[in-house]
Amino acid sequence: MGKFLEFLGGTIVIGTLALLAMTLVPTPDVKTLVAVLPWAFPAIASGLILVAFGAMLGHLAAIRSAADRQADIFQQLLDRRSTAKKE
Repeated sequence: MGKFLEFLGGTIVIGTLALLAMTLVPTPDVKTLVAVLPWAFPAIASGLILVAFGAMLGHLAAIRSAADRQADIFQQLLDRRSTAKKE
């Protein structure tokens, strides 16, 4: 899911920048730029937020798997300790 959100956010950002460039090519002046910023800025920002959220999901999945491995290792250490005390 994280990779999909990163892809979707990147697609939104690149698509918005392409539309912005196509809008500004015929008349590259400040008046046109100010006219398109109300729709371009939120679209780019939302795409970047999706990319960041997707990356965060990837990191959380890695943290969870590392925590599971650490719990297994800790349990093995406890099992070794309890068998050493019995002997």
